[in-house]
Amino acid sequence: MKVTLISTYLDTIAEGLRGLSSFIKSKGYECEMIFLPDYKALLNYDPQFGRPYEQSLMDDVVQACSDSDVVGIGVMSNFFDHAVQLSENLRKNLAAPVIWGGIHPTVAPDESLNYCDMVCVGEGEYAMLNLLRAMEQKRDYHSIKNLWFKTNGALQKNQLEPLIFDLDSLPFQDYDYETHYTASKDGKRLLRMTYEIQKDQIVNGMHICDGLCVYQTITTRGCPHACAYCCHSALRKLSRNQKALRRRSTENVIQELEHTKQRMPYVELVLFADESMPAMPDRRLKHFCEEYKRKIGLPFFVQVSPPFMTETKIDYLVDAGMRCVQMGIQTGSEEVNRVYYHRHISNDEVRKGAELLNKHKDRICPPVYDIILDNPYETREDVLKTVRLLIELPRPYVIQFFSLTFYPGTEIYERAKADGIIKNVRNMVYRKHYHAFEKSFLNFLVLGAHHGLPRPLMKFLSNRSVAGVLDQKCLRWFWRLAHKFLKSLKRLVDHH
Repeated sequence: MKVTLISTYLDTIAEGLRGLSSFIKSKGYECEMIFLPDYKALLNYDPQFGRPYEQSLMDDVVQACSDSDVVGIGVMSNFFDHAVQLSENLRKNLAAPVIWGGIHPTVAPDESLNYCDMVCVGEGEYAMLNLLRAMEQKRDYHSIKNLWFKTNGALQKNQLEPLIFDLDSLPFQDYDYETHYTASKDGKRLLRMTYEIQKDQIVNGMHICDGLCVYQTITTRGCPHACAYCCHSALRKLSRNQKALRRRSTENVIQELEHTKQRMPYVELVLFADESMPAMPDRRLKHFCEEYKRKIGLPFFVQVSPPFMTETKIDYLVDAGMRCVQMGIQTGSEEVNRVYYHRHISNDEVRKGAELLNKHKDRICPPVYDIILDNPYETREDVLKTVRLLIELPRPYVIQFFSLTFYPGTEIYERAKADGIIKNVRNMVYRKHYHAFEKSFLNFLVLGAHHGLPRPLMKFLSNRSVAGVLDQKCLRWFWRLAHKFLKSLKRLVDHH
């Protein structure tokens, strides 16, 4: 039995698919992977999620899958169009069933089943294993847990497997390039992966912290929070009465990274994609940091959440090599955080977290703070509260902007749908660039905090009366120009 897994994502990280591929191989089945990165989007930071693949590339993908018994496609909502295009080409030309997995088919299985033969809802390891065993033994597989089907327009919703709690039992990510394919840089052909191509994709892929070459992994499944805009709020509903946050052991993580250093010696920084590393209990975090420093020794990136940050925990991380850190703020309006985002995090906790990071400013890169813009439920005063909070935080820091996107399955999606805000899901959600925010006066203020405009000027502009005058529709044209000017000015300053 042979499986082919296809990644539709912009880059070739694909942790979930790589882990699934390793699991399939560990059970004695053949598995190949196809990566379809968008080099144009990566180089220009301009993902156009509705842009179709070249037909020549689709023809090559069909050929590569021609001897597969099942084809799996990893789908996030922003890559919905790509998954549809792939499925149409595969189902038209091959007999092998196409299964969608990942967050989008998990939260929107009924929609997904309009384009594929089956979907995997939730974790995919044992669903795929049981599917392969059934196909191998020529048994009916329509009752396998975690799999959904549509027959004559009727949905068949199977029960879910319990969550996997022994994460150490799962193999490491599959970077065995000999069984992988990748799109060419012009996006027109499919190439056999080689060591040189894989190295080039990683070395010239994601760069953070002064351009260091990144290897990404994760030590947990789940999140300590259930924010209303995030997929974890939807996933928690699926796994009620089960522990949401599960962890790999320190020994298991260290083994993976030792293996990575041997196979990919060009890696310069480890990116831990966990939602909040400091959520780890104090003693466990201390042990992890000590082992990491002793056996791995590479600088690393972590995400943090203010409620879990203490001076002791940040000290552990910095001493172990934490070079880059990202903290979610989202908004300076505690009411918006609580009512619309379901984030029970106070501004005082944000200030404290920023102070803890600033204490180590000589040893780490400027911290990255996440801010959500373009929230239709926020008032002008709510956004001004965000600006005032940012003014108070110690510099230097960098802001990562997100334009609020109403992803299916999330609580805020259901609210926006009910309120008539979402008119066309495919255009307003799936094809939306989540970093492309409106060029308004209020967003200019947040951008000004990012670029370090003088605090007296920021305080003046964020005055309620001043903002009321400047935040008028008739001045939108001016603020669009101001956004361009500020961006050009920053680029000029950085160049010199």
